[in-house]
Amino acid sequence: MNRSVLSEVFRATLRVPPGTLTVATSFTHPARGRVDCPAHGLLAALTRNSGLAPRSRALPAACLHEHLPDAATTVFAVTYERPEGGHHGLALAADAKDSAALAFAGRQIDSFRAVLRTRRLLYVMAPTTNADGRAPAGSVPAQTAAAPSWESCGCPATRACPATRNANSALHRFTDRGDEVVVVGSQAAGPPPWEARTSGATPVAVRSRQEAESVAVGDPDRLAFVVTPGSVVSEVAAILKVLRRRYPRLRGQHPSEWCYTMEDLHTAVAAALSQSDTLLVAGRRSAPAVRTAVCQAAEAKLRVHDVTTPTSLRPQDIDAATITLVDATPDGRGRREIGRIMNGLGPASHIRREVRSYPEPLLVPRSAPAR
Repeated sequence: MNRSVLSEVFRATLRVPPGTLTVATSFTHPARGRVDCPAHGLLAALTRNSGLAPRSRALPAACLHEHLPDAATTVFAVTYERPEGGHHGLALAADAKDSAALAFAGRQIDSFRAVLRTRRLLYVMAPTTNADGRAPAGSVPAQTAAAPSWESCGCPATRACPATRNANSALHRFTDRGDEVVVVGSQAAGPPPWEARTSGATPVAVRSRQEAESVAVGDPDRLAFVVTPGSVVSEVAAILKVLRRRYPRLRGQHPSEWCYTMEDLHTAVAAALSQSDTLLVAGRRSAPAVRTAVCQAAEAKLRVHDVTTPTSLRPQDIDAATITLVDATPDGRGRREIGRIMNGLGPASHIRREVRSYPEPLLVPRSAPAR
C-alpha cells in the first residue's frame, strides 16, 4: 500500500485568510483525479486544537498546480490508491505567507503520511443494541440512549435478563431446605453489585480455584452452589471442578439459569486482543465490555487509548496493523464514526467479533439441581 502513497506540495488559486487552514473534504489531484477525504474531520479538530481556525470544504476543481510561482496559497496533500479503485487522502491549504499555518500543515500531513497503511479493525460491541443499532427484541425501557446502564450480570438494563432473579431464587431454595451454600465466581460487570443474602447467615463466597481448594464446610453431603451473576462462566467451571473433586455430592443452580454475557464478552475480547497491536475504547468505562477489555489489555501490556470523541484520535494512536475497538456508545455511533475516519487513513478491513451463547430451546423436562 505504501508504494501507492504520494506526499506532495501544490500551489493553489483559492484564497485562505491568514490564521486559518482550509481542510479539504475532497479535491482533484492533477494526475489521480478526484480524491475523497473521509478523515477530514480529524484534521479539522487537530487544527482547531492548535489555535488555528479550520474551514472544511471541497477544493475547487483544477485549483491545484505543481508550478505557480505567484500563487497565494500552499496546499500540503497526501494521497493513496484504494484497492477497489479511486483514491483517498488528506489535504490542508494555508496562506503562502502565514509561516505558522504552513509549518503546522506540513507537520500534520507528514505525521499522517507516516502512519498511512492497510489496517484491520476488529470491533467488539457492548451488549446494548443489536447489530442494526436497535434495542433488543423484548427489551424494556429501563435506560435512555444517552445514559446506558447495566444489570449485575452484565446485560444492558434494556434486556429483561432473569439471571439475578434466578440466583436469588436458587439461593433461598437451597437455604430453606437446610443446605450450606457457596456462591461461586466473581462479578466482572461492575455496579450494581449483587449481594448473596438470606434471612440467615451470608453464604460463603468462592471466587477462585485457590479459594475452592481451601473452603471448609460443615456437612459435605448438604453443600450447594449458586453462580454469581456477572461471572465469567469458564472461570466458574474451573472453580466447580475443584469443588466437585473435594465434595462429590455437591448440588447447585441449574446451568440454564446462568448468564453468559460476561463469558461471551471475555471470549470475544480475548480473541480480538490476541491479534491486535492496540486497543481503542469508545464509550463509558463502566460498560462491561470496556471493563473487560481494559483489564485484559493491561494483562497483555497492550496500548489503550480512550477515544472520547472520534476526532480526538492522533496519528500515534492508530499506528498499528490490527486495532481492536470496543464500542460502548449507546447506538454504536462510535464504531461508525471511527470507522469512517479509518477509511481515510489507509485501506481498512472492518471485522465484527462477536460471541453469543444461549440455551438451546429443546423440549426436555426441567432437570434436577446440577451436580
